[in-house]
Order: sequence, then C-alpha cells, then structure tokens
Amino acid sequence: MAAIRVWDFGVVVRLFRQHTGLSQAAVARLVNIDQAEVSRLERGRKKIRDRRQLAQWGEALGVPDGLLGPLPDVDRPLSMADSLGNHLTLPDGHGQLLLPAGRNLPPTALPTLTGPVASLQGDALLLASSGEAEAWSRMPLRALLAVHHSGDGTQRYFVTDARGGARDEAGSPFAIPMAYEFDDFTLGILWAAAGFDSTILGDDAALYGELDLPSQDLSGVGRQSVTLDGLTDGSQMLVGSRACARFILDQRDQLGGDPVFWTREQRGEEAATWLLFEHKHRYLELMAPARAHDGVGRAFCVPHQEVAASPKYERVLLFLAIALMESYGITTWVTDEADLQQTEGFALVPGHRAAIATWVRAESAPQTALTSGARSLRAFAGITGHARAHSVTMGSTSRERLAATSDYLGLDRAWLTHRCGQLAAVGTTGLARPRSRHLSLDALDRACAYVAAELRSEAGAPVGATR
Repeated sequence: MAAIRVWDFGVVVRLFRQHTGLSQAAVARLVNIDQAEVSRLERGRKKIRDRRQLAQWGEALGVPDGLLGPLPDVDRPLSMADSLGNHLTLPDGHGQLLLPAGRNLPPTALPTLTGPVASLQGDALLLASSGEAEAWSRMPLRALLAVHHSGDGTQRYFVTDARGGARDEAGSPFAIPMAYEFDDFTLGILWAAAGFDSTILGDDAALYGELDLPSQDLSGVGRQSVTLDGLTDGSQMLVGSRACARFILDQRDQLGGDPVFWTREQRGEEAATWLLFEHKHRYLELMAPARAHDGVGRAFCVPHQEVAASPKYERVLLFLAIALMESYGITTWVTDEADLQQTEGFALVPGHRAAIATWVRAESAPQTALTSGARSLRAFAGITGHARAHSVTMGSTSRERLAATSDYLGLDRAWLTHRCGQLAAVGTTGLARPRSRHLSLDALDRACAYVAAELRSEAGAPVGATR
C-alpha cells in the first residue's frame, strides 16, 4: 500500500508478480513494453514519470483507483518550467541547472553562473569578465556560464560551456553566441551530453578494461568481451553499442554487399548515441554507401505513443540522428507499426545474409549473430519492405524525408532549420564540450549543417541568421 501511494512501481510490480505467479515477460505483454524495461523497473534502475504511463500501469495491474489517489506531477527540474522561453528563470549569481532523468540517464546538476548581458557584439552577447567567471572557466567538471537578455517583453537566456567561452584574451568579456539560446534545441544537446558524460566518466576505470581498443579503431578483427555488471545504464549503452558496431564491421565481407538496417532507437536518448558516441560516427563513416541513397537504408520503428510521450528536446535529438543518416547517403524510413518495435536490430543483405546486432533495450548484454537461414532472411526482408512501403516519412528526396520527419515528430520545420543554421555557423563545442574521450560533437555538427543546407530554401531564411 505504501509503495502504491508513493508510486514506487518497482515494488508494486515485484509484489504483483509474486502474488500472481506471472513472469516478467507476461507483465511486459500486459503493458506492451519490453521485458528488459520490467527488469529495470524492479531493480530500481528505471522510474515511471509519465502521467499516462502511470495510469496505464495502474490499469494493467488492476490497482483500484481509490488506492492511487491523484497522479503525481511529472518530475521537472526546479529551474525549468513546462515551457522554455518566457517561463525559464536562471537566478543571477551562482546556482545550478537541474536536467531531468531519462530512461537510462540520471538527473544531472550543472553548476551555472548567471549574469546580465554586458553588451552585444555582432551575433554574440558579452558577459563581463570577473574573478568568479575566470575561476569557473577553469573548472574541470562541466559548468555553464549564462546571460539573460530582455527583448520584446520576454526574458531570454543564453548559455555556454564555462571552459568553452570564447574570449580574445584573459580578462576580456566572455562571448556567448546567440545561437546558444537556451531552448528545447540546446536543452536536448546539453541534456544528452551532460548525462552521458557523467555516467561514462563515473565508470572510467571499469570501461578501460572493457573498451580496450582506441575508440577510433573499430575495424580490427575479433570481438571484445562484454561485461555490463556494475556499469551505469549510460555506460552499458556505450559498451553494447560499440560491441554491435564492431560485430557488423567484422562481418562486412561475409554479408557480401551493402545492407539495409533495422534499428531499435525510438527516443531521443537512444538516438543521441549516434550524435555523441565517437565510435558510432566512425562506424557510419565506414559503412556509408559508395553511392548515396542507392538502395542502402535504415528503418526506425517509432510508434505514435512514443512520439506523444517524448518531450520536445528528445524529439529534436531523434530528428537530428535521422538527419545524420541521410547526410551519409543512407535513406531513412520510419514506421509507426507498434507490433514491430521489439524486433531485434539487424543488417540485411536480402537473399544472402543478415547480421543480428541488438543493444537497445537488451536485457543483459548485446545480442549478436550471423544468419543465412532462409526463414530469417524472408522475415527480415518483410520487415524492412514494410517499413519502406509504409514509411510515415516517405519522400523521394532527403529534403522531403526530413520535412516529413519533422512533421511526424511534431517539430516546427522553420524553427528547426533556423536553429540548425545558427549552430552550424558557430559549432556546438562551445555549448557542450565533451569531457569523456568516448564522446564527440562532430556528428552533431554534421547533422546541423546538413539540415540547414537541405531545408533552408523551404524555410526562407539564410543559414546562420539570428533573430
């Protein structure tokens, strides 16, 4: 009863299974999720924060409404409100910006030093240098410098990585590009970069044994051992993703041709690995087709309910990951067929072979295998064929597919293009400089530049233009 009142569904589910004798897989089917999600919930590695999910779980487990009481408010950081922009407040002086938890990323607190704009200089806002700002610029851990500026009756905030603040020389003002306005776009970048940085750096000693090859070298023969016990969820994503990437690269000769891919990323948190994990960008470079959009494609399964449950900043990250694929000549398809969302990840050369590689929402360790079985190949071909024929982001050109993707994800196309153009012009390193050697912003910068180039004519604004 106490667990129900405080909405601790890990305890509730565990007691429910003990009482009914149901397996984790059976409970997963009741709520239409993966068994791995049930396991993480029971182990306290996952929390349910979405109000609709809370109601869905309560209904599936048969919890009487009278025991539940009012649904709790969605967890939000204290320094953010339901809508960024007018309602965002970062108090002057030193404080902290609290970034929310994700499915696998913990909540992250970023030390933040905020002050008023000292002056404007072109497309940058200047924060006056001070002893405190100088000290923050040498802080080894992630911290932010922020300025606020009033215009059109609204208070706008602009942030930069404290160590990435651009200055002509020591003692000069800190320049924060207007491209770094704090909105859902930059929030998504900071949220993912800070979240993965903190989890991966926290496991640095353990990861040294697991990731024994330099992150740039993914083409070596042989596979590393994979041990996920004791690692944070973010580090498990890194290890699992790297193992699957290396497996597919090792099987390129046996696959015997350019494959089509099926991927399990559905939310921005999962898709952000393409934008931030250095090895995944290298993998894309190595697997890019010789001729752009010549039969090579990657299918995503993103049901409507996942879009509806994703905050805007996560949908921005998912959009950018899809744009990154397109930038490498890989045609993307997005199916909303919920029955396909548990399909394992694979790379398929139709009629020949398939490399199975699953790390997203995998229960304990990444799953890899090579198959040439006729039944499996037919099933995989049917899945990718369905995604291609019924894609909700269908288009004959990359521009059309990106436009359809932004529409499906509920993102304003002109706003996306404008923000991508701004960030492409100045780069994202000054905003979210990585601390871990396993992270890079090269893929993120490439995705922003590609979106700006592909969609700018439709948006009717020059790349890099500011408001």
